Amino acid sequence: MKQIKELKLNELKQIYKTHVKEDFPRNERRPYSSMEKMTNEGKYASYGYYDDDSLLAYACYILTEDGMYALLDYFAVIPELRGHGTGSEFLQKLEDTYPAQNGVFIEAESPDTAKTYEEVTLRRRRIHFYLSNGAVLTNTKCLLFGMDYNILYIGRSGIDLPAAQLHCAVQDLYREIYRPFYGRLCKPYVLNENQCP
Repeated sequence: MKQIKELKLNELKQIYKTHVKEDFPRNERRPYSSMEKMTNEGKYASYGYYDDDSLLAYACYILTEDGMYALLDYFAVIPELRGHGTGSEFLQKLEDTYPAQNGVFIEAESPDTAKTYEEVTLRRRRIHFYLSNGAVLTNTKCLLFGMDYNILYIGRSGIDLPAAQLHCAVQDLYREIYRPFYGRLCKPYVLNENQCP
């Protein structure tokens, strides 16, 4: 039977060693010690999608202190199951277990700054995946450690927030998560002139 389970630290550590290190390049991996520290502080939540005892996919979130929003830190399907709908199934079922009251922000590398046709195609496909599973493309982008990201958002059912409020929430989230780097290596910006209070 398929089910979502919140991961204990020992389970997260095993997934980190076995899967995160394989699924994400070194420059996109935070140290496990950071994940452990944030989990202990109530600022990180991780979930596995299982069929009985077999891991199908996993997702990790960074949480805001007020619990209103989360940022999807990692999302991956076990390699042999990719392209068969497992990721969509997992993402849609995750809404019932979101650790945030309002919803989740997602970073997706911008196709506008891709250097090759293959990169453009891959980035568009990733964005399309999230859009086809209920995400909306916000009017906010972020320059984060030299990479340009589009910001998507999946809200809880029944919570419809205006673009200006989402932009302000993104700014607050990044300010909280990247406090020492905010404004230097982390620069959220909006595609039109909405202003935050």
